Amino acid sequence: MIVPYPFGIGTNCSMNDGFSIYCNTSLKLPKAFFYEYDYTSIKYISDSTLRLSNLVAVMCYNKDPTLSSYYTISANYADSPLTFSDINRFTVVGCDDYAWLTSHTRSRNISTGCMAFCSDPDDVVGVENCSGNGCCQSFIPQDIKYNTTKLRTIGDSRDSTTFNPCAYASVGDVNEFKFNGSVDLHDKSFKKRIEDTLSIVLDWAIEDLNCSEAVKEDGFACHANSSCVNSRAGYRCIFNQGYEGNPYLEPGCQGKI
Repeated sequence: MIVPYPFGIGTNCSMNDGFSIYCNTSLKLPKAFFYEYDYTSIKYISDSTLRLSNLVAVMCYNKDPTLSSYYTISANYADSPLTFSDINRFTVVGCDDYAWLTSHTRSRNISTGCMAFCSDPDDVVGVENCSGNGCCQSFIPQDIKYNTTKLRTIGDSRDSTTFNPCAYASVGDVNEFKFNGSVDLHDKSFKKRIEDTLSIVLDWAIEDLNCSEAVKEDGFACHANSSCVNSRAGYRCIFNQGYEGNPYLEPGCQGKI
């Protein structure tokens, strides 16, 4: 994986601590992480986004039905230049289950969630957009840097454990998620499949400033032959038309030959 500046492996190679990436070379296939003790590895970095591997919240039942396992998930990038992209959706897969995601902005606590229903596995079909029948999706709040996800079953008991022993919840790129209907409800590898294939997309920016504010600062990041662009998370730099290079590095962008 290519790590473009302002990101870098270690603080000496990045613009600042917020863009420092840790490379775990102890793995069979070395992977890059945003934090040294993170569980989600970096898959790709573009000029505006960063894609991570996924984590899935899980709630599983025995045939009794008693709860056999329960895992919540949390992701925290509060001390980083990252925010969750609005290309992500919050997805719940299960029968008579619901989940919710909580976070907060500078001014308020916020949450989102949805419920997935199904009384008969034959009624659950694969769809591009989850509509609530075995699978539901909701938009995630804007401008959040961290979230926590929890799962619950609807009512006092759970009758669907024979064909749906587990419920799942995750955040990820809406264009990468595919629901295969009732097959996914009893697929023991469903959690691993989602964690391996569904990307969490994060927007990145230099600072929490717009361009008109940033250009007045001593540490303005855009070098020669580049322009400042506003983003939801702050500002970024792009090279001007007819030039190429990395706008965050001296001497700036150079003319094409």
